[in-house]
Amino acid sequence: MMLQFPIPYEDELLYSLLARVGIRSGNISHRAILKDIFGMDSFTAGVELQPGISNIVTNLPAGSTLSSNQLIVQNTMYLFYTAFRDEEQAHAIYVSMLDEHGRDLHNAIGLMSSAIKPHTHFQYCVLCNQLDMERHGEYYWRRNHQISGVRICIKHGIWLSESSVLMRERMKYAFIAPTQDNRTDHSVREITDKEMLSQYSCIVNNIEKLLNFKYPHRPMDWFHKHYINQLIRKGYASDKGRTDYKRLRAQFIDFYGVELLEILQSSANGESSWLKLIFQRHRKGFHPIRHLLVMQLLELTLDEVFYRDPSEIDGHESKTSPPKRKIMKKTMTEEYREQAKRERREVWLQMRNDYPHHGRLELRRLDPKVYAWLYLYDREFLMDHMPQKLPPKAGTTRHDWEKRDLEILEKVTEIAEQLMSEEGKPRRITLERIQEIIGSKCLMPKHLKKMPRTRAFLEQVVEDAEAFQKRRVLWAIGELKSNDESLTLNRVKVKAGVSRVPEEYLHDLNKISAI
Repeated sequence: MMLQFPIPYEDELLYSLLARVGIRSGNISHRAILKDIFGMDSFTAGVELQPGISNIVTNLPAGSTLSSNQLIVQNTMYLFYTAFRDEEQAHAIYVSMLDEHGRDLHNAIGLMSSAIKPHTHFQYCVLCNQLDMERHGEYYWRRNHQISGVRICIKHGIWLSESSVLMRERMKYAFIAPTQDNRTDHSVREITDKEMLSQYSCIVNNIEKLLNFKYPHRPMDWFHKHYINQLIRKGYASDKGRTDYKRLRAQFIDFYGVELLEILQSSANGESSWLKLIFQRHRKGFHPIRHLLVMQLLELTLDEVFYRDPSEIDGHESKTSPPKRKIMKKTMTEEYREQAKRERREVWLQMRNDYPHHGRLELRRLDPKVYAWLYLYDREFLMDHMPQKLPPKAGTTRHDWEKRDLEILEKVTEIAEQLMSEEGKPRRITLERIQEIIGSKCLMPKHLKKMPRTRAFLEQVVEDAEAFQKRRVLWAIGELKSNDESLTLNRVKVKAGVSRVPEEYLHDLNKISAI
């Protein structure tokens, strides 16, 4: 039994808490510390998830009120790694953490096979550590700083530092606390790209929500329905759910930037990238980071995704999975068939009598089920008792397209000038973005066909990937020059958020002579 157990600090990792138990015990033998904590010395130290929680609670000092659930929920990454798993999977992982034989937890959450690789060493924020020493007189490892892909402390807007303490492999029986000696990097490196920091902060804020709040577990298909519905609403997919992956991928990269996606290990490269697969019917799980990237791109909140019933999604069921039409069984008796026919004929004739001036479409809308049944099984009667076709309505007022073309061109020109003169890191000028600012769907292809001046202007200002890349490179060069920073190829790439600077740009622009 442990003689004392420290009070957990804010967002403290269970690994860190157990490391502090070892320090307070005065033992220098890692095996002896394991025996104090678990009652046996065969346990290995887990970072994300820790088996043997029941043993820990059993060996707590007398009078301790800590429970297994508290330690799992508040001091491990259990909620984060099971947020997008169904109830059965999440429960199995929970039970494995309680059990003393839960040695396969990393495989259970897909950590070892994931494309998003965990950190090799523990990470820390220099400024957070300074505050910890002032408040508590010691350091500790924070949960959110050890999440795969997290490399920035959004609280202080600085890069996290890497300690010399390995997160796994060596010393697997040891819980090692942060100290002055293993915290080797004390430099404070601010994030200069404020736009990237803002995007990153949204992701990390959602990571913290997943760490600290228990959302209901949902089946994989649950998320697929929400994502596809939002793709349809935002114009990235057809009404039948067919997705324009090429345009979606371009928007995804434009939205986040290459640098941020590389930090989060989620570049969407190749025909079979994770971005394409996550919008298909889920047969495999995806890392929570990638779900969060998709949600932010599609402007979905965690609450909307986890609490909104897919059956409430506007038009989703009718667009992506239309209900099968009920066909009368061939085995139905003739007596029942005749009875059904009489009943529906009476309903239809009654509607004709009650609404003598209604046209065909209006009658059909009054009772679509009766209409559908008669159309399928009693069409001759239906056609004989249909109202005459109504005369065509008076023509609607036609637009003066020449005048409208000039009006829209003036608006589009003004918006394009505003977008080109935006301060900060360039954002791609797209047709969707211009139309969104105008606030109406006046730039749809069928309208642009009738507005040649507007169409010609848009062809000049709307940027493809290459043109946008060129503008970002030019902007990066200008920014570096204005700040008197050296013009190196790597600096330009990082500043512009591009993976490469095409050689022809360097020759044509002749602005990076130092490279």
